[in-house]
Amino acid sequence: MNAGYVRLSRDDDKRNYTSIENQKLIITQFAAENNLIIDRWYEDDGISGYKFDRPGFHQLMADLDKDIDQVLVKDFSRLGRHNARVLLLLDEFQERGKRLIVIDDHYDSMQTEDDTIGIKTWYNEKYVKDTSQKIKRAIGARQKAGTLMIRPPFGYTRSHKDKSEIEIVPEEANYIKTIYSLYLQGSGYRMIAGYLTGNQIPTPSMARHAQDFAKGVISKHKIAIQWSDSMVRDILGNDFYTGTLRLQKRARSTVHGKDKRVPKSKQYVFENHHPAIVDKASFDLVQELKKKRIKSNYRSSHAQPAQPELSSPFGSCLFCKDCGSRLTPIRRPASGRERKYYICTTYNTKGRLHCSKAHLIEEETLMNDLIAYMKLCRNSLCKDITAYNLECTGDEKKTSVRKQTELQSRIDVLKKQMQILFTQKIRDLANAHGCEKVINESYDAMQKEILTQICESEKQLKTLRNSILTDTDKKERSQSALQITDRIIEMKTLDRRDIEILVKKITVDKDGLPEIELRYGLSHLIPCSPSCHLNRQENEIIYQCMNLILQSDRDYTSARYLSRALTDIHYPKSAKGVLPYIGLMLKAGILSQGSSPQKPYIINKNRFEIKKVMDTFIKNCCLV
Repeated sequence: MNAGYVRLSRDDDKRNYTSIENQKLIITQFAAENNLIIDRWYEDDGISGYKFDRPGFHQLMADLDKDIDQVLVKDFSRLGRHNARVLLLLDEFQERGKRLIVIDDHYDSMQTEDDTIGIKTWYNEKYVKDTSQKIKRAIGARQKAGTLMIRPPFGYTRSHKDKSEIEIVPEEANYIKTIYSLYLQGSGYRMIAGYLTGNQIPTPSMARHAQDFAKGVISKHKIAIQWSDSMVRDILGNDFYTGTLRLQKRARSTVHGKDKRVPKSKQYVFENHHPAIVDKASFDLVQELKKKRIKSNYRSSHAQPAQPELSSPFGSCLFCKDCGSRLTPIRRPASGRERKYYICTTYNTKGRLHCSKAHLIEEETLMNDLIAYMKLCRNSLCKDITAYNLECTGDEKKTSVRKQTELQSRIDVLKKQMQILFTQKIRDLANAHGCEKVINESYDAMQKEILTQICESEKQLKTLRNSILTDTDKKERSQSALQITDRIIEMKTLDRRDIEILVKKITVDKDGLPEIELRYGLSHLIPCSPSCHLNRQENEIIYQCMNLILQSDRDYTSARYLSRALTDIHYPKSAKGVLPYIGLMLKAGILSQGSSPQKPYIINKNRFEIKKVMDTFIKNCCLV
């Protein structure tokens, strides 16, 4: 049985272009001239000859052992463009005893007298490699010039007036901001994806399909109707949303090889290339949070949908001082309100054999302690914070000036290259004898490439010089770090984003006392440590408990009485929150357990003895 094999791909030489039908016609005519009939056809359309993983070719080789005796092809390049593999293929035909006829290259496997086979197959491979190199160089030149050759990601579109300009799609930009906001508030990839799907927010592929439909273009891409973890992760990790264009992120080392990630140091990066949707501070914070969550094995709650008011403000920065595990947020109804507190994850899941104490701390207490510590920071670091803000602003200006200088130098070099190229073109044309057309075409291509680079560089320079911050950015940047600190103190609460920006780590000891470590090394600049300051507050409450017992006219006291009295003098404590202080009173011998619920704690010492204990306590704790 006789078989014909035809193949066509986009990397074929356009000058010697031969369609599938023309190949079949050539093979059929040759077969008729030699009294042969083609019984079966095998074809691969749109597949490169450098690869041998082709369905039609695989089927042909599988059928060689069945009923195929002769195979006819137009030329060696139709079999493949990989020199070594084609030569091995010719040997395989001979070993199997099958006949291979290559029409245009005058090859017959039954008559192997042609010594130029290796040259022909080598030339076929050289052609595809040269083509690949030319494409690489062309793409590389455009990437160096900062040209985005693919479609902008979700949230952006190309301008109708100028296709090289990238514009924000307002509705999609709001979805991007929502994703970043939810992640900063403690939601994970899956929770955010569920929130977006539940609120019927279109996926990136749905938005792309809608844009194509509006333009009258039929999209062939698959449409995802639900958000996935990977979609959210890609958006959170793409610095394109900060206005940065990053090119050559992936590359391949061989023809039709697998793409490999290119190190960031070798990528082409263009800052302030297009309008930003996310500010760089938020983007950098998200990247840091992603690393921290992986390290601490952070998992957001799957019991509730992604809602800011349900997320824990202290997130992944709260740890047990003894075992080092994270503190788990707990929500429990209590007396008509919701009680919010944190306990050691190890204690909560494995029991006291693995961690002896719960390290319980109320969320309200922790928030008050953090605000108090912020006040301490504000007073101690007033000059340092202001100087830090001015230094950052100065660094930003220096960076902008340096980038403008680099771009201007690049433009000057390119213009000089253009002048040299023009001079050389005139010389070559003067010495040309009938080759003027070829010379003009060659120089026109080179001049066009340099002009493109000049235009792109001038566009970046113009964008950098005329970049204007939005009103929100202006307002936030005009505020100093000191003003932001004052705003937080005045509000008397911090949201998840504020805490992630300011706090590096909070560890809670067995008595529920937190030790706060701020970012940027600020904690090391404060004269007294957070633990000392917070211990001082606790000692003040202990002292006030003694004083309340001293002033009592009764011979007993209770947790409810102490709770109300402490709250009245601006130390808000619940009845359960007072129990640790009562425990200290019991150890000091001031109180003892009562025998009835009406008198839960009996006062053992008289006023003189209690005053003596209080004086000793003041002296030991350095309270004034």
